[in-house]
Amino acid sequence: MLEGIVLVAEILVIFWFAGFLTMMTSMYLDGRSQSVPPLKGAGRVLVSHARLAIIVGIISVIGMTLWEVGNAVSAGGLS
Repeated sequence: MLEGIVLVAEILVIFWFAGFLTMMTSMYLDGRSQSVPPLKGAGRVLVSHARLAIIVGIISVIGMTLWEVGNAVSAGGLS
């Protein structure tokens, strides 16, 4: 029973994430035609660190996912 609940929750997370990415892409596409003010000082540092944090986060999630799938396969959980 618990496995079914977890599976449904994971499927719902996939749908939520797809919707979130759709909204983010839509916002990006709407903002492309607007002019961007030049960044100065703290704004430039904030944006550069935010970019770095996003890149590190995505790489970490991919790495942990691959590690978990590898552990599940080696333990015989996914066959």
